[in-house]
Amino acid sequence: MLHVYSRRWLFAILACILALSLLAACTTEESGPTPTPEIPPQVAPIPVDEISLEEAEEIVGVPLTPEYLPAGWEFQRGFVRYHGSPPRADLSLYFSDEEMTEEVKTLQDFGSLVYKIVLHVYQVEEMPPPDYPQGMIDHYGGKVVDINGIKGRLSSGGHELHWFLPGLHFYMYAAVDLPEEEMSKIAESIG
Repeated sequence: MLHVYSRRWLFAILACILALSLLAACTTEESGPTPTPEIPPQVAPIPVDEISLEEAEEIVGVPLTPEYLPAGWEFQRGFVRYHGSPPRADLSLYFSDEEMTEEVKTLQDFGSLVYKIVLHVYQVEEMPPPDYPQGMIDHYGGKVVDINGIKGRLSSGGHELHWFLPGLHFYMYAAVDLPEEEMSKIAESIG
């Protein structure tokens, strides 16, 4: 008889487990399907227009052609993007000793470009304080350089150079290793 009760208890326990499993499954179905994770929105392509070096100079009103570039390097391509109100221009001017044929329609396409140096020129509404280069060096490192009487910041490693003219922020980036003197010499030859 004990054996019969053990079987009944075993069946009762199994029935309870089955019932609880079904109950849990039913409550899950009633609450709806499992939510899918949200996909972050894609960044909308930011269109750019291709321009010549002369058109770039007309936009900002100052000469941008470097009188000095390493042997074989020359202006390859330029792009402009307008933003803000009133509209301000951001220019990207590419210099290299190789022809650049990549298709560029948006700002995101810049990543495909192969170049030696890019000169970004941003129209700005406010100028930084005169001690700007030293403040950036204290924060990011590098050193202060003189560019035709204007203090600029040359990054540690010498790949980035920043300086300002009234209403303009110049940012030159070298994709290749250049001596610091070459970076400064190129910058000093602009304008």
